[in-house]
Amino acid sequence: MTLAYPHAPAVGEVSVVNVSAPATGETCSPCHPEPGASRNPNVIFDHAAHLLTQCTACHNRPAHEGGVPATPEMPSCFTCHGLFHGPMGALASGQCADCHPAGFTLRPASHVEDWPAKPHADASAGGVNTCLMCHNPPEDCDVCHQEAGVEIGPMPTIYLSTLPKASTRPAASVDLAAPVSISQCVYCHPRIDAFSVDGLVFAHAKHLERAYRCEACHTSFPHGPNGTKRPPMRDCTRCHGLTHNGSGLVAAADCLKCHTAEFNLTPPDHTVEFLSGKHKDPATSDPAYCAQCHAPASCVECHNGGTKLADGRKGEMVIPDSHKGPEWSKEHGGLYLEQKGLCVVCHTSEYCQQCHQTTMPHPATWLADHAQGNGSLAKDCGVCHTDREVCQDCHHSTVRSADLVLENCVKCHEEMATDPPTDIQNAGLAEHAVHFQVALPEKKGEPYKCEDCHIGFGVGGVRILSPATGPHDMRICYECHGALDFENALIAPYRGAELCLRCHKDLL
Repeated sequence: MTLAYPHAPAVGEVSVVNVSAPATGETCSPCHPEPGASRNPNVIFDHAAHLLTQCTACHNRPAHEGGVPATPEMPSCFTCHGLFHGPMGALASGQCADCHPAGFTLRPASHVEDWPAKPHADASAGGVNTCLMCHNPPEDCDVCHQEAGVEIGPMPTIYLSTLPKASTRPAASVDLAAPVSISQCVYCHPRIDAFSVDGLVFAHAKHLERAYRCEACHTSFPHGPNGTKRPPMRDCTRCHGLTHNGSGLVAAADCLKCHTAEFNLTPPDHTVEFLSGKHKDPATSDPAYCAQCHAPASCVECHNGGTKLADGRKGEMVIPDSHKGPEWSKEHGGLYLEQKGLCVVCHTSEYCQQCHQTTMPHPATWLADHAQGNGSLAKDCGVCHTDREVCQDCHHSTVRSADLVLENCVKCHEEMATDPPTDIQNAGLAEHAVHFQVALPEKKGEPYKCEDCHIGFGVGGVRILSPATGPHDMRICYECHGALDFENALIAPYRGAELCLRCHKDLL
């Protein structure tokens, strides 16, 4: 069995621990580097005060076993407490109040109401030594026996210290650097879901049934020097509330699926001031945190001034400064695609559809369905998809071997019928249109085909556009314009600046 740990062991530290071995500093220190007070509310105990005593003097079996800490038995304590060692005197105090807090019931649960009768006599059949840990025989036992007429003679006068027999277990090694797995947990947690955290509803078994790996939630071993490390809520929302295309809802996001009915769902930092406007900065810097609980619709209602704020003021419409300039209408599509900004905080799909015919955001079947628009959505698409390369790869795939002639292009690009073609406003369309009447001499007067220039065109091939040269890369043009063929004849006119001046007459 292997266990993982939040970090690899430091140089000189042990990397493998036998968790089934008797307690030692070596087996405890990975999770308890600073031994401190016991968390058992029924005892007053501090490991630091007992460092000079061997761990196995008290822990005669593994410190954690069967899902609960193995608390040493009281005879282990009386090995030293109340013991007089010659002239050294008492090794440690044997007073009850030194080891048990005020209010603790000192009477054992076995000491029922009729304990002075037969039951305690049977309990003493194996010897009365353990009774002497609490009782003073002459005062507590002998006097009572005489009054009751029980003729058994005086009880022993002192308690004889005993050491419980140390138990052995098969070795269970712990690798402090391995990934988290269920096999690491079951030794100490045989009932893996027998734990309680206020307000939390969680079952490991339900997640194991769905074959989730422990490390999907526990990126590091859950126990360490700083206590139990529980996954944050945002790890849960990676599945809860997620709709996976084709599989539907992965897991429900209802609050009561993970929290008890009495749990206060409102975080303590959500004060009146926070809810009335102070949440702007944290919401902007970490929107994923807010999205754990808040659906966009709840934000839209408030941000559009449609509800009363927590402090009683009437909410006003929130308009970011970036939206107030005339350039916003052209820029917002690209920013939306780049996931810059929090559009859904104020805008619903219905709001976007007031301008866009296209469903926003696109449904999962959009790629297959959008062709039904028969080109009517082209202008709508251009608002966001300013880089048309992806569109062109698909839409031009059927014409990659077609002739570059007017009738093959105007089906989709009506603007290319403009005469003269140098008046076409779209530079890319103009460049193609001026070649409609150009024939390839080596092909005996046949027109160009798309693939003559666009090698691999329509199949994710070579791009002609170069960010270094602006909207149209002239380098491919000069492979013909101003160039000479193998017979030293000019292939195409307009070399150098002449080619640019055909369209850019303002440069004259």
